[in-house]
Amino acid sequence: MGNGNKPKNVDFGSMEKKLREMGVSGSLEHLKASGAKATTPVAPKSPSSAPSKPVVSQQRSSVPKSLVDETQHERIPSDWCNYIFGTLLSIYESTWLKSYGRRPTGRFLDFADSVTEAELMRIMQHCRERLQAGEKWPPIMGELTLLKSQLTESELMEAMNRVVAKTPQNQLETWIIQNKGYELRRVPQSMIIRRFKEFYREAMSLQEKGKLVTEVPKGIAQHSVKNLIDIKREEFEQSHGKSLDPRIAALLKSKPVE
Repeated sequence: MGNGNKPKNVDFGSMEKKLREMGVSGSLEHLKASGAKATTPVAPKSPSSAPSKPVVSQQRSSVPKSLVDETQHERIPSDWCNYIFGTLLSIYESTWLKSYGRRPTGRFLDFADSVTEAELMRIMQHCRERLQAGEKWPPIMGELTLLKSQLTESELMEAMNRVVAKTPQNQLETWIIQNKGYELRRVPQSMIIRRFKEFYREAMSLQEKGKLVTEVPKGIAQHSVKNLIDIKREEFEQSHGKSLDPRIAALLKSKPVE
């Protein structure tokens, strides 16, 4: 191999002189030192120099033993939780197993312990209505939490019939009658259920915020009252019908025609 490919030594003295001519007064001693070190080959690190796993085990050993035991032992579901899990399993069967497994775990444990018997009946009705509509997969965990407080289709129909008949059973239905009754009576039959759901959700949102008002203001009479003029008009109509009062009719006849 010829000497033509051999790299030439860098003349740091001439470089420093040129830099001074350009107005740079810095020293090049650091470049000389780095240049000397760069020529020394760096030996690759062996795999044995990488951090070993025992370091992690030492960190874990600092965690209290009680916490380690608590994470290792799974939480035991209550009898009520197992009952809810088995009830929903009987409705969905294989699709429930694919979604939630063979036993309650994780968030389902907290969800089941917060559900009352009435809420469970409502959730079951929601699930049956979904199956009848062709939805074979069970609700996800977030939906189950919401379904316990949402009216089923049958409950909505009963509530809507009470609102139409003006026989409310709660403040939500009373609010719909007072604030949405006029609009609900003019909705096409094909859209009335959807609009009623929207009104009901709006009422529920106001109730959650504490803004649902159903009391009639004190300045407005709850029932209309007949005044003296209304009473006299009804008495005249009973005696003379819809014809003009004789005295008024005589005045009109005596008026000269222009």
